This record gives sequence, C-alpha cells and structure tokens, in this order.
Amino acid sequence: MGLFDFLIKSDKKQENVQLQSKKEPDVAKIKQYIDIPVSIKDKVAKIDQITTNNDLDVEPRVNKLMKIYESLTDEQKRTRAGRYVIIHIAEVCFSERWIEDAIDNFNFAMKFKDSVGNPFLHLRLGQLNYLIQNKEKMYDDLSRALIMGGEGIFKDEDPKLIKMVKGVLKEPADCSWGEYEGQDWEITK
Repeated sequence: MGLFDFLIKSDKKQENVQLQSKKEPDVAKIKQYIDIPVSIKDKVAKIDQITTNNDLDVEPRVNKLMKIYESLTDEQKRTRAGRYVIIHIAEVCFSERWIEDAIDNFNFAMKFKDSVGNPFLHLRLGQLNYLIQNKEKMYDDLSRALIMGGEGIFKDEDPKLIKMVKGVLKEPADCSWGEYEGQDWEITK
C-alpha cells in the first residue's frame, strides 16, 4: 500500500456520538480553506453576515443564503461561486446540528470541480459521519482531512476526532503527525 495504510478497525462498543464544538459557523476556517471567488466578492460580506447571524433561526438564514445562490448566473452556480455559497449553507446547518441538511449540502459541495481533497470539506463530512455513526465514511473523510491539511485542520475541533483518525493511520515515516503539514491541496481551495 502507500504511505498511509488503514489498520483493521475494532468493533468496540459504540461511543457517545456527541461533538464538542462551537455552536456557531466557523467563517474564518471556511476562508482559510476555501478561496473567495472573484465573481462574488461583492456578496461575501452579506454571505458572512447571514451565516453568522445567530439572531436568526436556521431556516431564515438558509433561505437568505439560497436567495443569494439563486441570484447567481447559471454559470456561477456551477463554479466555485456556487460552491462558496453552498458551503456557507452547509456550515450553518452543521453548526445548528441540522445533520441531514448539512450532509446533503457538504456532499453537494464535493461535486464541484476540484473539491475532492479539500481538508475543510473532508473534515466536516467526517464529523457529520461520526454523528450518524457511519464509521467507514467517517474514517475515510477524517483521514483525508489529516493527510491533506495536517493537524492544523483539527484546530478548535473536538480532540477525540484526531485521536480516532491517528488510531487507524500509520504515522508518516519521515516525521511525526505533529510536524506533518499536509499535502498540496491548493487546487481544491
């Protein structure tokens, strides 16, 4: 196999499926791992404001973000501009634990060109799969997040996630996980 070999996972008793995390969308993390498309630069402040407006319930925030998505041209909807808005919708759903909607939107974001391999998207899908107890998909996505983004992608996230994924991956041969900075995922940004 390659540098990272999956080890056999045990069938130990299922642990409690809760995550320690902020209950607010992490717009800063989105911007760290997802580029702002030039074509919607004028809408970014509004997208961020809606995403982080905890005075609104989830549904009105999602609806306002969907109106922005629907205002995009058909071409923009199929490019990173559309993906950018969808990721914000997914992040609102994730932060409010609308699990099914978050999964649907993050999976939709993964269908955009050059999205597979983005550490942020894999992190969120791994977390969501942890919550629905889909261990195989959880390990796959969290492993991709660690391999592509290094330990930094797990900053401010529940520490049990990185511990679990390190438990099924072999540490890089030439350094420790702490020194591992990830791989080149710039095309997915």
